[in-house]
Amino acid sequence: MSTLTSTISNEKGIFAFIKRNPLTSMYIIMFSVAWSVMIPQALYSQGVLSAPLPEFIEILTGWVPGIAAVIVSAVIAGRAGIRDLLRRFLIWRVGLRWYLVSTFLLAALILGGIGLHVSFGGAMPVIPAAESPLWQVALVFLVFVLLGALINTEEIAWRGFALPRLQARHGALIAGLFIAIPEVLFHLPVFWVNENPFFQTVGIYWFSAFSVAAVIIYIFVFNKTKGSLLIVTLLHASQNAWANLLSDNSVRPFQFTVALAWLIALALIVSTRGKLGYRQDSEG
Repeated sequence: MSTLTSTISNEKGIFAFIKRNPLTSMYIIMFSVAWSVMIPQALYSQGVLSAPLPEFIEILTGWVPGIAAVIVSAVIAGRAGIRDLLRRFLIWRVGLRWYLVSTFLLAALILGGIGLHVSFGGAMPVIPAAESPLWQVALVFLVFVLLGALINTEEIAWRGFALPRLQARHGALIAGLFIAIPEVLFHLPVFWVNENPFFQTVGIYWFSAFSVAAVIIYIFVFNKTKGSLLIVTLLHASQNAWANLLSDNSVRPFQFTVALAWLIALALIVSTRGKLGYRQDSEG
């Protein structure tokens, strides 16, 4: 009887902690579950562990951010909390320009980075999609986007759950900082996975620089589309799809891409006076 009482008391304590600290709780769940897979993956890649984890477990880590956000939302407000979180995927009437931005912005940044690299004397890098017909590139892009949207649920956590709470309390710029830091740290174990050429090649510093600029851009897109998870998920999936189709993971072109991303981010900060499109009275 005393054991049962203690268990109930502990459960109430956990629930109370989650309700008092929803963001911290989401981050704890995300990191503890995802890193329990990512760290062994990195250790295996470095030869520390003798056997890899099953591939399906590694794929499931992409669902961890969304699951963490849903769990915390359920503890805070039950089914209504989950509905409020996921209904942001139904915000789709945002104007054609935002679909174009979310689909092609990263392609423009990557190609712009390649163009600047060549203009400043660099050799033309290999563009994986260059030798393929346009219809095939479009088809592969569509497949990458669909798979990315289904497997990667980071936007549910970063923009769907964390951003509205953070910017309501601290404003958009500080919110971006509180998102960018854990977002970079979340990917940290991947830098020790030798089989991932992008992270191995560009390194943590340039990845971090890009991530911070990207967070600023994503916040602006999210706010200007009435808090649409659909649009930022499309933006994230397109980012990864274009990276596979247009980049050979060369460092210098990526550095120029980072510079272009920061030009956009700084322009957004200056033009919006740091608000990045956020209006508290119109929170979606």
